[in-house]
Amino acid sequence: KITSQAQANTLGSIYYGGMLGASGAIFGLLVAFGMLYPNAELYIMFIPVPVKAKYIIPVYILIELSLGVAQFEGDSIAHYAHLGGALIGFILVKIWKDKQTTFYTYYE
Repeated sequence: KITSQAQANTLGSIYYGGMLGASGAIFGLLVAFGMLYPNAELYIMFIPVPVKAKYIIPVYILIELSLGVAQFEGDSIAHYAHLGGALIGFILVKIWKDKQTTFYTYYE
């Protein structure tokens, strides 16, 4: 039984509060890998044959988009954070690939 407004606010913040995790960054790395090495063959669990990165990564993104739009009750996964990480990974690879940017040189 809720006895005060403070308790009600605490319960609400648990359900509607922010999330913390690195999965958005992992999706950014996944997209960057797919852009830099599109023909790399990946072995996915439960798929008995290797799949090229350029085919499987868009599938992951579409799955995340559909799960984000569906908004299943009790789903505590930040699907839009995954999509945001994928977008940032895409943008950064485009910028760095076009400018041939390096952060260091091998022979200093």
